[in-house]
Amino acid sequence: MSIEEPKQYEDDDYISPSEASAMINVARTTVNYWIRKYGLKAKTSPGGRYKILYGDFKAFLKFHSKNQGIKIKRHNSKYKIAIIDTAKNTRDNYETWLSNEYQIKSINNIERTIKDLKKFIPHIIIFEIMLDGKMDGFKLLEDIKNEILLSSSIVFIVSKKYDEEDVVRGFELGARDYVKKPVGKNELKARIKNILRNIIDM
Repeated sequence: MSIEEPKQYEDDDYISPSEASAMINVARTTVNYWIRKYGLKAKTSPGGRYKILYGDFKAFLKFHSKNQGIKIKRHNSKYKIAIIDTAKNTRDNYETWLSNEYQIKSINNIERTIKDLKKFIPHIIIFEIMLDGKMDGFKLLEDIKNEILLSSSIVFIVSKKYDEEDVVRGFELGARDYVKKPVGKNELKARIKNILRNIIDM
C-alpha cells in the first residue's frame, strides 16, 4: 500500500478520513477502522469527527506496507526484542538467555532510544524504567507509545522501581506487563511467551 504525496498537503496538516481514503483508494470505513483500532488520530473536531495528521498517516501506511500488517502474525523469522537497560550486565544476561529464540537489539545509548527503536521495529520491548538519571523512564515510555511506528510494539517493564504507584502508571502508559527485578531466565522466557500467546497462535 502506497500513497502519492499531494502537493497541497504538508506533514503537519490535518486531513479527514474521507480525504485519507481517497488518497489510497480504500473505503472511508477502512480508515475509520484504523482510527478506532490503532489510535490513528490527532484531534477531534467540535462535531466529534476525527482529523488525522498527514505525516502520521504516511508513516502508518509505510509501516503497514513494510510489515505486511499491523498486528503481530505468525511468521518464519524470529520475533524481535529490544532491551532498554542502562546496566550492561543485565543487557548481556537477557541477550544470552533470549538470542537463540529471538532477534535481539540492546539499546545502550538512551538518548538515541527512539531513533534506534524505529530502525529496529521490535515486537517486544523489555524496559527498565529506571535509567540512572539519564532520562525519565515513564516519559520515555510515553514517547515510545506515541510513536506511530512503535505503537504496536509491546512494552514489558522489568524494573527495580516497583511499587503500586509505579505499576499502575506503567500500565496506564501502555505497558503489557510489569515485573520486579531481579527476574530469572525461566520466568523472563515464560512471560515473553505468555505475551506472545495472547496475541498470536503459538
